[in-house]
Amino acid sequence: MDDSSSLARKPLVLIAGQHNWLVRSLESIFSSNGFSVVAVASDNPHAPQIPEVRPDLLVLEADPPEVMWEDAFRAMRAESGVTPSTPIIATTAEPLTRQKRLDALRAGAWDVFGHPLDAEVLVLKAAAYVRAKIEADDARERGLVDPETDLYNVRGVLRRIYEEASEATRHRRPLACLVAAVDASPDQPGDAAALYARTAARVLRQTGRASDVFGRLGANEFVVIAPGTDAAGARRLAQRLTESEAGRHKNGEEDKPRLRAGYAAVGDLARAEIEPVDLFVRAVVALRSAQAVGAEERIRSFD
Repeated sequence: MDDSSSLARKPLVLIAGQHNWLVRSLESIFSSNGFSVVAVASDNPHAPQIPEVRPDLLVLEADPPEVMWEDAFRAMRAESGVTPSTPIIATTAEPLTRQKRLDALRAGAWDVFGHPLDAEVLVLKAAAYVRAKIEADDARERGLVDPETDLYNVRGVLRRIYEEASEATRHRRPLACLVAAVDASPDQPGDAAALYARTAARVLRQTGRASDVFGRLGANEFVVIAPGTDAAGARRLAQRLTESEAGRHKNGEEDKPRLRAGYAAVGDLARAEIEPVDLFVRAVVALRSAQAVGAEERIRSFD
C-alpha cells in the first residue's frame, strides 16, 4: 500500500520517540509505504532531539501529560527545517483514551494514534497531511520566488530585508543592501536575456556568502542583502560582481563591463533609526546615480 506514490516527490518523515521498539515499528511502516524516514530515540519527550533535516511530517511517540505535549511540539516547531505547515502526528505506546487525544490535539497535534496501531489508517492520513503540507509550502514559495532564477522576487526581498534587519537590530550588527543592474542591450533577444538572468543568479550565489539574501527586481536588476556587512564590505562585494562572469561581456575582442551597482550600508541599524526598506531604497538611488553618470563610474554608494 504505497500511499505516497501520488506525491510529486518522496516525502521525508521524522520519527522521535521514547520506546525504541515502537520507533522501529513506525519506521518500518513508513519506509515500506514510500516514505523516506529519519528515526531518533529520545529519552526526553518534552524536548526531543531533532536532527537538521527538512521533514514533511513529524511523528512524536511518547506518553506525556498535556503540558509535556505542548513543550514537545513547541521544541519541534522551533527547528529551522520545520515550516508552519509541517504536520505533527502524536502516538502513544498505551491505549488511546479520549482525554489523551484531547490533550494532544489541544497542544497542536494534527492527529493522535494509540495502540494497537492501525498502520493502514496511519499511512493514509499521513499521506493526506503531507500532500497538504507540500502544496502549502509550494504556494508560499511561489509567492516569494522568481520562477526563472529561483531568487527572491520583490515581495520576497522586502520580506527578507525586514527579517535580516530584525536580527541586525537585536545583535547591533551592520547590514548592507546592494542593487546591481545590467547595461541594456537593445538587440538582445528574449531567450538570451533569460539565459543571462539565470547566469547572473548563479554568479550572485557564487560571489556572495551563504548568509546573503539574493533577489531579482526586474529583467535586468538584482539585489543582495548582506547581513554583518559594513560599507567597505558592500563595496568589495560590488567590485566582485562587476568583475565577475556576469559583470562583463564580450564585444568583439574587447571585454567590457556590463554591471553597475549601488549600495547602502549601516554599521549599527539600531542606532541608524531608519526603516529596513529605506536601506533598499538608498541602494536603488545609488544605482540610479551610477547609471546617470555614464560609463566612467560603475559603482556608487549612497551618500
